[in-house]
Amino acid sequence: MVNAHLVDAVIGFSVMYKAFENLGGFESTLHARPDMRIAVFVFGLCHGLGLATKLQALAPSKDGLLTNLVSFNVGVELGQILVLACAVAVLDAWRRRGSFVRHAFATNTVLFACGVLLAGHQLTGYLVTS
Repeated sequence: MVNAHLVDAVIGFSVMYKAFENLGGFESTLHARPDMRIAVFVFGLCHGLGLATKLQALAPSKDGLLTNLVSFNVGVELGQILVLACAVAVLDAWRRRGSFVRHAFATNTVLFACGVLLAGHQLTGYLVTS
């Protein structure tokens, strides 16, 4: 079984990565932009592993295990689609306003800080429990 603290720390790093990319950090420091498809794939695997780790901790019943797993995954995917649709709609509306450019830096800085806090919290949890 994979340690949930380490998986959640990687999720925190993925939040930091995206905020850093949004701020143009890769272009200004590396003078290159990483391939977003690869980043999405790798971090998607990590996020999926985090979800699977949480599911293992629930210790689901062996009765109807396949049905429970499929139902759980379908529910997660539908939930993600719903949240993503709402987020895209809100961000699209916000991008059309002048406040978007004024607040994008601060928003991504807060996003980066949240990633630092999540990764730090999870790494601390790993060190304390190991």
